[in-house]
Amino acid sequence: MTDYKQLILSNGEYYVEPIRKKNSFIPKEQPHLYEESKTRLLKDLKKIQDTISKNDKEIFVKDAKVICARLEPKFEAKSYQPNALLANTDIKLIGGRRYTIKDNKENIKQAKKQEKAKLYFLKVTDNELSELEDNLTTTYKDNNDKWRREICIIKSFDLLEPNEKVMGFSADWEQGPVEIIIHPLENSAEDALKGFFSIADIKKENVAVHTYDDGLTFICANLGKNTIDKLKTYNPLRSIKPIGKLRFDPLRSVTSVTDAPCLPDKIYKSQIKVGVFDGGIQNDIALLRNYVTPYDSVNTPANTMSLEHGISVCGAVLFGDFKKQLSKGKITNPTVSVESFRVFPTIKTGNASDDLEMYTTIDIIERVVKDHKDIKIFNISFGPKGPIIDDDLNRFTYALDKLTYDVPSEDENPLFCIAAGNDGDVMFPGNRVQSPADMVNGLAIGAYTFVANEKVRAQYSCVGPGREGAKIKPDVLEFGGSIGNPFICIAPKNKIGISLGTSLASPVTAGKIGKLLAASKQIVPHLGRTLLIHCAESPKTANINETGFGYVPEDVTDILKCEDNKVTTLYSGEFTASTSVKLPIFLPRITGMSGDVHIRWTISTVVNPNINDSDAYTNNCIEDTFYPHNMTFMFTKKGTKTVRLNLADPHNAETAAALLDNGYKCSDLPASSPAKKYDSETNLRNNDFKWDTIIRKNKSMRLSSLLSPFLVLHAIGRNNFEHEKIRYYVAITVNVPKYNGSLYDATLQAYTNLAPITVRNVNKVMVAVHNKN
Repeated sequence: MTDYKQLILSNGEYYVEPIRKKNSFIPKEQPHLYEESKTRLLKDLKKIQDTISKNDKEIFVKDAKVICARLEPKFEAKSYQPNALLANTDIKLIGGRRYTIKDNKENIKQAKKQEKAKLYFLKVTDNELSELEDNLTTTYKDNNDKWRREICIIKSFDLLEPNEKVMGFSADWEQGPVEIIIHPLENSAEDALKGFFSIADIKKENVAVHTYDDGLTFICANLGKNTIDKLKTYNPLRSIKPIGKLRFDPLRSVTSVTDAPCLPDKIYKSQIKVGVFDGGIQNDIALLRNYVTPYDSVNTPANTMSLEHGISVCGAVLFGDFKKQLSKGKITNPTVSVESFRVFPTIKTGNASDDLEMYTTIDIIERVVKDHKDIKIFNISFGPKGPIIDDDLNRFTYALDKLTYDVPSEDENPLFCIAAGNDGDVMFPGNRVQSPADMVNGLAIGAYTFVANEKVRAQYSCVGPGREGAKIKPDVLEFGGSIGNPFICIAPKNKIGISLGTSLASPVTAGKIGKLLAASKQIVPHLGRTLLIHCAESPKTANINETGFGYVPEDVTDILKCEDNKVTTLYSGEFTASTSVKLPIFLPRITGMSGDVHIRWTISTVVNPNINDSDAYTNNCIEDTFYPHNMTFMFTKKGTKTVRLNLADPHNAETAAALLDNGYKCSDLPASSPAKKYDSETNLRNNDFKWDTIIRKNKSMRLSSLLSPFLVLHAIGRNNFEHEKIRYYVAITVNVPKYNGSLYDATLQAYTNLAPITVRNVNKVMVAVHNKN
């Protein structure tokens, strides 16, 4: 058993308090004058109506048209959603995305000057379009301030251009599997599908169709270039893109190099299960069969390639890189077990809809996860070849995010570990992470190797950035091997082989999180996710797009340990969107001490994904603000310089009273660090990772500048999720190298509800296996 002495502290949530935080939203200056906007938008509506009546450039369904409301740049915040435009009408907002503004030829030539802005899709009928025209023509709404503000930030009404619907096709692409996304048209959904089949000249039984509740319809079909050119003008079409072949091959086939070591004298199987979707295993592999329960989720016979991959992945979950096991005469019983679901080779029935491998595989995963609620960690080391696309959605990604979120309130959310992909050495953007590694509720794992005994990203490991909601991807890097330093894995015929790839790094990470769950009942999968990211080692010359949050610790049980003057505390809970909570940062008895303090905090959440808007994919998020000194406040008065005062200093009491008498206002909360000021939504997303499900930050300060520091977490929602319950998991580490005494002991003495996390002997999760042969 690992020697646990000073363990990380739990029960931080016992000290969490609700807090009121005022909304600091400041409306932006309008980019257009109201009357000018009305005139311009009326012309836009007239063009749309002319296109509908002629029916020669765009193909429409009878009772539902999709038009675009394009906003000016820097108005992508949820507060600029055109709700007043839709008020008292039957027009429906059915989704959104970003679009590229191309105002002139110079901008088109210089891509670096092209701006992105928000686009909303509106479902309208002919009558509703006329009603919108009437509202703009008359003065009926001229006195409605919200209406006026929205009209002034709309750049145009128009139709999605044909080339905006087509994404990711190479110049030499001629034919292959594609993913088609149809807008949610409610009562006209069947008509939209019929129109698609008619234009594509394809039968329904030759495609795979999946529609999610209140969401988009995904279609997988084999189409040619000419058919795609016809579909570009179909109005219900949101997007169409090629689907890369589902790839699960490592960069190097598993090469057998030696015989496997012996089994332990007594075999025990862990009750901590990791589900693996892959190519299956062979029952004659002694290293696996006592620890792996196999399921055939497809009726096709396993083939050599799928088994080779499935065996190495299952072995990586159980044993990690096998180097350490080789140095022993006998293997050690792993602390996790595996439920292996074979999903390859995919079914070949002759029925085209069954033979579209990606959708067949997603269907299997959705069914298995729902049926096996006892499994809370899953690994997927495959996905469609090709980089993610920012302004589009992928069914594979959405399905996994939804499976993660959709659990009963009393249950724990499952965690998916996903291989980032092996095309990291091709030219950007072809080297970006591959679906479903862009999921917001899971872990994307890239690979590292060693060069001159230093960890570096393996050249093949795909890079970021990710998409909105998870801009830092991959999340972490785990050892995946390289040609000069290969990954030692289990091979067919009970041999030991060598290979490399992110498809091996990912299951190692899944196994490590399982090891955390085995060590303590208090660690649940997404707290494990939080801790893994919190403790990931960032390289000195870090490029966040290459390494994410850093390298996974080699011994994951080190995560559960503290030092005398370096203490980690865990918090978890649930609160409602639009509310705030205060999390104290425990720093007792620092008065009079000198030196520095280093604080790191990591926050994770699990959110309901919004299938209809790639730009607003996360329906909820948490904003964090750090307050270092609970008695330092800001005094403000319009037109004068802001004054900052430490009210703990008695000499400042008279100054504060004089300021208040002179018309200054004292801030409701202490001064934050950095000082919170109104910033654009674009900057908040890019710099503060707003709307992302993971936040990790560091702050170093002098001890003398702190007094009862705390974080405020503010939950926000959008897309009608403004009052959604949000789960959060937080880890905060305080490091005071020159603390006078033991910070660990002082923290436990001062905050008696805190307690070291309870660890258990690994034997508590092990069950004896009688058949070792």
